[in-house]
Amino acid sequence: MQRAARDALGGNNGSVVALDPRTGDIIAMYSNPTYDPNVISANQGEEAVDVKTLLDAAPSKPLLSRAYQERYFPGSTFKIVTAAAGLTSNKVTETTPDYPVVQSYTPPLTTRPIKNFDGNLCGGTLFVILQKSCNSSFAQMAAETLGPDPMIAAAEAAGFNDAPPIDLTRPATSVYPTNFGSLVSTPEGAAPVYEDTPALAQTGIGQNDVAATPLQMALVAAGVANKGRIMVPHVMSEIRARDGAVVGSYADSPWRDSMSPENAEILRRGMISVVTDGTASILALPGFDVGGKTGTAQLGLDPPQSHAWIIAFAGPTGQAPTIAVAVMVQGVDGASGSTGGRVAGPIAKQVLEAALMPG
Repeated sequence: MQRAARDALGGNNGSVVALDPRTGDIIAMYSNPTYDPNVISANQGEEAVDVKTLLDAAPSKPLLSRAYQERYFPGSTFKIVTAAAGLTSNKVTETTPDYPVVQSYTPPLTTRPIKNFDGNLCGGTLFVILQKSCNSSFAQMAAETLGPDPMIAAAEAAGFNDAPPIDLTRPATSVYPTNFGSLVSTPEGAAPVYEDTPALAQTGIGQNDVAATPLQMALVAAGVANKGRIMVPHVMSEIRARDGAVVGSYADSPWRDSMSPENAEILRRGMISVVTDGTASILALPGFDVGGKTGTAQLGLDPPQSHAWIIAFAGPTGQAPTIAVAVMVQGVDGASGSTGGRVAGPIAKQVLEAALMPG
């Protein structure tokens, strides 16, 4: 699987994370640019130090794993967390609200609209706005339907603002902001308005100060796949002494309950609908239930660049998912609504095929 992840990512800068949502077992974790550890381990003393110093100074930062030690805007993949916040708060269901079909949404306290990609009209109920990845709807959900507290609670339930307890060194903490300023007003029938409600709206679509590792977003998908429960991610299964005796082993254990099993089932079906009827159609595999969510995180550069994302889970039709995946391709030229599916989608599909259809 590690070789499959490497081959799928190819020469792209970025990373692939694949895990078993039922156990937390990491079955693939690949980061590029990479390096050859033999160059360090085969040298002694000052020579090894010199090599490591050169690698540390490299602008591409090959010694830092993009899979779990670097954070990026997650873009629209974070809409799964926003949707979970809505469902958990009981302010969003499969059928309500029915968000307006518009080209953009302007939050309170600002005149700057949050636009749908390519100026598209977008809106509707939960599954529709997931399938079409409506920026306007999810920004409005965060700012007006929910407000800060449900968003913060859902993000932290999914693992944000806490380093994942993985058995690797120095995992980065994915972050979601917790301070949106002072209360400004309490409009009837809507969430309270705070000084930074415009920023809150941006967080609903995975922008502003939201930053996540690919490992974190794989865990978001895994939580949906595993009835809301996120298991402790781990690479090792056991530790053996020199004589082969087992001196330690890793038992499967829960880390977070990201949402209720009932809400996870709603989002499981919602993510499957993104594959059957939405932006992640590239992931469809005959004989398997595949759920996904694409993301294009704009970097605010000219000419435009973005990080292309996709998160997914899959398993035999009618059975529990056996794999969850996150793919992030860094610094892709352009920023359109199709970037995540077009760039990251084929990579994720190769990884899913390798796991589910070996040989």
